[in-house]
Amino acid sequence: MNAHWPKHQQYHKAQKQTDKERREGNVVELDRSTAEVEARRAEATGDEFFKRFAAAVTLSAVNDFHAAAKAWRKIIKEWPDRPAAYHNLALVMQRSGHCAVAAPLNLKAMELSEEDTERWAVSAAECFDMLKMPDCLEEPKPEWWNDEALKALSARVVAAAPNRHETCSMRARVLSGDALGKAPWNVGPRTATEIKEAATWYRRAARGTLTPAGKQLYERAASHFDEFADPLLAKEEAEAAKARAAAEAEAAKVRAAKQAEAMEALKVAEAKAAAAAEELLAEEEKEKEQASTKGGKALKGKKGKGMR
Repeated sequence: MNAHWPKHQQYHKAQKQTDKERREGNVVELDRSTAEVEARRAEATGDEFFKRFAAAVTLSAVNDFHAAAKAWRKIIKEWPDRPAAYHNLALVMQRSGHCAVAAPLNLKAMELSEEDTERWAVSAAECFDMLKMPDCLEEPKPEWWNDEALKALSARVVAAAPNRHETCSMRARVLSGDALGKAPWNVGPRTATEIKEAATWYRRAARGTLTPAGKQLYERAASHFDEFADPLLAKEEAEAAKARAAAEAEAAKVRAAKQAEAMEALKVAEAKAAAAAEELLAEEEKEKEQASTKGGKALKGKKGKGMR
């Protein structure tokens, strides 16, 4: 117990900070509103699942995490194909600081949800968010835990839920790669354009988050990535302009060479045509001379006969 005490103190300190942030934002109000909605639905339908669901949501809303977790586990045991129960149990585990427990629950909620829906997208984003935590570095990873697959998944996630801060921050973190910190997966190279896009998604996440602390965190990240990407973009643009100028100069050189070749070919063709014309004229002159010579001989022969 003595050895564990410092870590336990850190846990409670983090929990107090999380609770403070939730109270300062709209999370508590949203939780209470959700609990009321679920209670009305349970009363209207009389359905046992909705009754149990509403009771579990109420426990989660008042931060009775132990009782809420117990309630959600019972619901999962009776209705194992309902993704919402896994999602809510993961949320309780996340809020109580148990990221390694929350991650596989989010993954299960993702797998049970219809693909490319908002619920699927949020579960995928929250699974990613848990798996990148230090506590989950040694945890088993899904098949999409690689750079190319994460790029593709994060693109689908924001397409399905473009206004949720969870999905926007996932897309931003994937696009940023190792730009400002080592990523917990093998990251390939990133362009300045990708990092700039990451800043855009962080700003969108800031608009969708429910707490002032979250908003500040996302906006700070966006500013950092802008500062990182803008000089790179300017450099890339300068290099692109230089490359375009070089390409244009090379193209002009090629055009000039082709024009010179065409002019030379034209000169050769004209010279050949002139030589052919001269040869033709010479032949015509020769033919005329031959015709004239034959005509003179014939006339001379006729005159000789007449005198005899």
